[in-house]
Order: sequence, then structure tokens, then C-alpha cells
Amino acid sequence: MNRVLCVGPCIVACAVACGVGGAHNSGVDGGGGGGPEGGSSGSSGSSGSSGSSTSSGSSGSSSGSSSGSSSGSGSSSGSSSGGDAGSSGGDAGGCGEFTGDTQLTCSGDGNSLGDCVGGMADVTACPNGCLHEPSPQASICMGTTVTNFSCTGSYGTIPVNDGNYYITSFGCYVDSSGTVQTDPDDNCIPSCLSQALAAGLCPAGSSGPACEEAINWYTADGARFGCLARLRVTNPANGKSVIAVALDFGPGCSGENTVSHAVLDSSGRIDDYLFGGEEGASDKALVHVVQVDDSTPLGPL
Repeated sequence: MNRVLCVGPCIVACAVACGVGGAHNSGVDGGGGGGPEGGSSGSSGSSGSSGSSTSSGSSGSSSGSSSGSSSGSGSSSGSSSGGDAGSSGGDAGGCGEFTGDTQLTCSGDGNSLGDCVGGMADVTACPNGCLHEPSPQASICMGTTVTNFSCTGSYGTIPVNDGNYYITSFGCYVDSSGTVQTDPDDNCIPSCLSQALAAGLCPAGSSGPACEEAINWYTADGARFGCLARLRVTNPANGKSVIAVALDFGPGCSGENTVSHAVLDSSGRIDDYLFGGEEGASDKALVHVVQVDDSTPLGPL
């Protein structure tokens, strides 16, 4: 489902063809998402990568490993490590996961970037995390100050180059007590549902809500990172981190421009784990986001 973050009470703002769902509305103060059935205060989105994972269901935790590949729309690839990430470095020069990389590429853990030069790995640490740039551009280390925030269409398509987002919440999920939580303002049909089903992230034939509840640890911003991209989301205030999968598109530019900041719409389970409750964009609850390898298991770190 394509989603648009709105200011104040929401109505469906737009619909962007994505194969599933309609438009999503989200309020800058809200914690919930709004789908075609109604809209108020959340947001969401997604785009193209791959993975598979299993969720614990009642416990609200999940783990997974990436496999296969699927595609969505967005400005950057859902793959998070550069060429032959699984390589053991058995080539003559020992380039390891950077084997075959002729330009700078993010490491699988998102903490460095490198390439293979003259048969040897040339690696640079990225203290603030590595940023995947749209192909054919080389990856870069994130800075400490954003210089590329811009949202002019339905929703953001470019990851911000400091990795910092305000978190909001949306969707259907299983809380820490094992209770299913629904979203009255969201139909819980994510834009990347078909990719998630193909990758085995949710049970075969799952409806949108059942898929979201099975995955549990998911975000929007798929148009920025790619459908099913794995993201390490960290609350810098307390150091808690979770691995999530981008499952939907959004949030909308109207809301992001209201707070003049990029927003990461996440499942309520993630908000609860990182902050102890759901947050709205106007709360300006900051998270740091780094894309990691698609095989990284979902859930708290």
C-alpha cells in the first residue's frame, strides 16, 4: 500500500500504482497509519530487495535469513552488501566480502565501505554508518549533518546522508505480550506484500494483516531503501537497536516537509521496543538507520 503522511486529520492523499493497496495518510502527531479505508495519523511505504524470515508470532519476536530476490520501486537497491558478500576471501588478494567490487561498496554490517584494488581489499570505517547510493554511484560513509533532505513527490525516495529519521508507527503487529494489535486507520496491506510472500517472509497465501503480524519487525520507507531491505534502526538515546525489513512505501512528503525532516514509519512493535510507546513525527523521536545485509535476522539486537 502506498502511503502519504498528512498534517492533522487525514484523508487519502494519493494513490501510486504499486500492485497492492491504495494511498496511506499519516499525521505528524499520530502513531497510526491511514489506508484507503480511512486516514489519520501514521504513514508507511516500501520498495525492492529480498529475504526470508520466521516470526515467533505470540512472542512478537522474529528471526530470518535472506534468500532469493524480488523487486520493488525506489531509488536505491534493497541489497545491502557489495558484490559476493559471502566470499571468504579465497581469491589471491583476500578481498573477502568486497571481492569483485570495482567501486566503493557498503559492508554487510553497514559499518564500513570498501572495494577490491589490486587483489587487496581497500576498506574504510564509517563511524556513522555506510550509505547505499543509487547505482551506478559508489557507496559513501554517512556524515553527521544532513545535506540532501528533499521530499517533493508523494514520498521520499532518497536516504538522508546522515541516517537520522523521526520515527512514527503504523500497521498490524504482535506486541510483547503476544497480543495482536490492529490499526483502525490502516488496512495493513503493505506495498511489498507480493515480494514478501515470494521471499517466504510471511506464510504462503497470507493476507496483508497476517503478513505484517508474522513479520512484526518492519518499516516503511521502501522507496528510499528498496522493498525488503534490511535496516538496523537504533535509538541513540538508549542504544537499543532492532533489525527491520522495509515493507511499505511512505511516509508522505506533506508530513515530512511539515517537520522539515525525514521520517521512518515503523511497526508499533518497533516503537514499543525502542521508545516504550508509539511516537508521532511531531514528537521528533530520533532514530539512526543503517542498511545491512539481507541475511541479517529480524528482531532486537
